[in-house]
Amino acid sequence: MNPSQMRDRFKGYGAADIHIHSTISDGMASVEDILQHVVERGDIDVIAITDHDEIRGSYQARELAAKRGYPIDVVVGMEINSAGGHLLAVFIESPVAGGMSVPDTISAIHSQGGLCILPHPMSIFSESLSMRDIENVMSSNDDSVYFDGIETVNATIVGSISNRRAKRVNIKYGLSEIGSSDAHFLISVGTGLTLFPGKTANDLRRCILEGCTHALNGSRASYFDIGLMQIIKQQRKSGGYFVRGMFKNLARCLKR
Repeated sequence: MNPSQMRDRFKGYGAADIHIHSTISDGMASVEDILQHVVERGDIDVIAITDHDEIRGSYQARELAAKRGYPIDVVVGMEINSAGGHLLAVFIESPVAGGMSVPDTISAIHSQGGLCILPHPMSIFSESLSMRDIENVMSSNDDSVYFDGIETVNATIVGSISNRRAKRVNIKYGLSEIGSSDAHFLISVGTGLTLFPGKTANDLRRCILEGCTHALNGSRASYFDIGLMQIIKQQRKSGGYFVRGMFKNLARCLKR
């Protein structure tokens, strides 16, 4: 089913993009510009700014959206760099420390009522959880160690490589499907979406917990649209994200 058919099938559903990066970490758009862009698009109901090991962008987005009366819900979240790779924490109120083990990170998210989403799993080009890490979580006897959802659509080029793997893994585990842009550029916001019955952040949370979400590719933004100079600037800002991710994944594999 193509994106147009998906939208027709789920007409009337809410849409969320809960994996967006701002200038507070390695994104190229400010929180204010992201909010304005989403409002102007008019087809996204819920967002989360999920900067790397930073929660300030989410606070700013929520406060600014409320102050200006924007017709969108803002979920507080962050992308945490655990010892095993990245994890998304959403519906949290306090920052979660980076560098902890995968189980400890997930427990810390759940301890404050947050949801833990598995982003771009098994990607060789980013700091992602391996299949072994995923299996360890799924077989854990600790009631606080589990995933609430998995990105089966990550709209970046890096994500497009891992999306098929994520979908195959989820055939076995049946986690809630999450579609995200993982946007580091303003034009990329909304290129991946999570569709859900309802319109509010509370509706989204309920649907993730109940397993009634649907992942969808949204509007496309090619790297030609973004521009080479913007990409180079972003990679410098991120410290060479792609290369760093490959080397870290290789180092983890050699340790095992």
